[in-house]
Amino acid sequence: MRVVLKWWVFACFAGLLVPAMARAQQGPQELLERLMSFKPTQQGVEYETPAEKAALAACKVQTETNASGQVVAYTVRDGQGKMLRRFANLSGKVDARKVPALEQFSYHQDGFEVYREVDLNGDGKVDECRWMNGGGTRVLSIVNQGDRIRYVWKRLSAEEASKVMVQGLVTGDLALLESVIAGPEELAALGLPKAFTEQAAASSKGREAQVIALRKELKGWDRNTVWSRFDGTMPHSVPADPTNGLKDDVLMYENAVVFAGAAGVPVDPQKVAYLQVPEIVRLGETWKFVGLPYSATQTDRLATHEGLRTALFRESRPDALAGRDPALAAVEKKLADYDSKELPGVNPADPKTVLKYHYGRLALLRDVIKAATKPEDQVLYNKQVVDDLATCYQTGLYPDGAKLLEEMVKVGGKVASYAAFRKVLAEYAMDDGGANPLAHQKNYMTKLQQFLKDHGKSEEAPDALLQLASNHEFNAEEDEAKQHYTQLVRDFRETEAGVKAAGALRRLDLVGKTLVLRGAGPRGETVDVAQLKGKTVAVVFWHSGYQAVRNELPELAKVGQKHRDKGLVLLGVNLDGGDKAALESFLKSAGLSWPQIVEPQGMEGKIANDFGILSLPTIFVVDPQGKVISRTIRTATELDRLIDKPVASRADQGGGVK
Repeated sequence: MRVVLKWWVFACFAGLLVPAMARAQQGPQELLERLMSFKPTQQGVEYETPAEKAALAACKVQTETNASGQVVAYTVRDGQGKMLRRFANLSGKVDARKVPALEQFSYHQDGFEVYREVDLNGDGKVDECRWMNGGGTRVLSIVNQGDRIRYVWKRLSAEEASKVMVQGLVTGDLALLESVIAGPEELAALGLPKAFTEQAAASSKGREAQVIALRKELKGWDRNTVWSRFDGTMPHSVPADPTNGLKDDVLMYENAVVFAGAAGVPVDPQKVAYLQVPEIVRLGETWKFVGLPYSATQTDRLATHEGLRTALFRESRPDALAGRDPALAAVEKKLADYDSKELPGVNPADPKTVLKYHYGRLALLRDVIKAATKPEDQVLYNKQVVDDLATCYQTGLYPDGAKLLEEMVKVGGKVASYAAFRKVLAEYAMDDGGANPLAHQKNYMTKLQQFLKDHGKSEEAPDALLQLASNHEFNAEEDEAKQHYTQLVRDFRETEAGVKAAGALRRLDLVGKTLVLRGAGPRGETVDVAQLKGKTVAVVFWHSGYQAVRNELPELAKVGQKHRDKGLVLLGVNLDGGDKAALESFLKSAGLSWPQIVEPQGMEGKIANDFGILSLPTIFVVDPQGKVISRTIRTATELDRLIDKPVASRADQGGGVK
């Protein structure tokens, strides 16, 4: 595949549409064929088109007119009346034959508009493209410059920027790639160091060669490769203050990964290269890459990449350093340089690399603590020491970690409780219980209770209480669980753990009550359990990131199919975090056709918190009257057994069907 070095030239619609409409006067079937022949100018748009000839022939065109009888729009619907296309005349322009000029082109999926193109100035060329509902959030302006065009994104999420990057690399479209890479002027507008923006400017001049080299490194990619997902963990916020010269807070992802592969096929990173993204930043309502990403085979480039935050530390300007302790700035820079160089080489599956990286940070952190004069800075960096010690200890290769964590407990104050709690968590994670997991769990709960006795008012106490309560619940010790949940709500109501505990108490009291649950589906449609009254509904809370959940979903679908004649329907509540495009791709690949509610904030969102969802899958079963009959189902087998029971024996008297 060769790189396309020229800007795309869009088709001039003025010469295409008027003859099409004029011919359409000959008959409705030809009008339908002409309208259905229009395609989006942008790649990768997913919209609905009847596949069978009979279904296409059953489609109808509705002509919309204004008060003067002039045609203003054509709407195409399928045989069931569902909207497929809408083409509108916005300006009122017509030719000598009274044929309207079409200036807005809308494409639909499942009856919802997912993509729209608009000719804003009536010159027969597309000026704006919008993705909406299940199609995404993108808004693109197309600036026509003679025989060239320029893409200007008005709105673009990080996930969608990564999708555009994949499309640009697959097609070799340099213009598309450049549209999602931050330019030197954009980086300078953030207040980034001059040396950093100059480096970006120099890199942009060699973009053609960079793209050619990158495409050669993309093992397993071909012209049919499509975007799969963007993995960016949590975004970072670099606050603007006098020490760094930033004009505003900078929001960014560091060391993100973009996966791609064949459509509808699970991604295998061993066979298909993925993209490593050092940084992607937010610029107003758009997210853009800070330079071209690297392939999985170019780890040497990632390891030597100087990051944005490192550049901020490195920058030495009188205005940026005013009022800042030079000694502290120097050791912070050393720490940032170390992270930038060493972190990319850490393999989470290899405890030796994990230990090496975190152990190496300890000496640097202690230097930072010595140089820090503000108490809050000392606490912050001491907690980082605790995190690194706990991680070293948890590898099982650093037994001295336990002793050193105990010494951190002796420091007192906020550091003491933090170190004590991290030690408990590390020791629990180090051992899976072996032949006696129940004893291992009981030992963990005993340590949590001791922690609460020693640090019951600490910042970590709410999390410890939630851990203790949830473990009691999973051991079917619901009275003890309710006591701890109640204590959490009473003493720490405003914390995240307190909010989750209030939801857990609500969930434990659900049986016999009407379930109120509604939200938006993947395409923005309203999904409401009340709409399914008269059916037995299994409400499945799930997340595609957990293999156990992924394994259970097809089995649940089989149970739904088996008991369909008994009125059983499945309704999903997806807690992936709101990436609707990725969700739809997963649903298609997994063959899951049941309705879904999408919680944009995932496990920390309102729906998950309202019911105190702590583990997945969690399944509620609702009877045809809308009342909950079980809230403890965890597997397809348990659901199958419940539906097989006589109706009179299904109601769970104490909180679940056993």
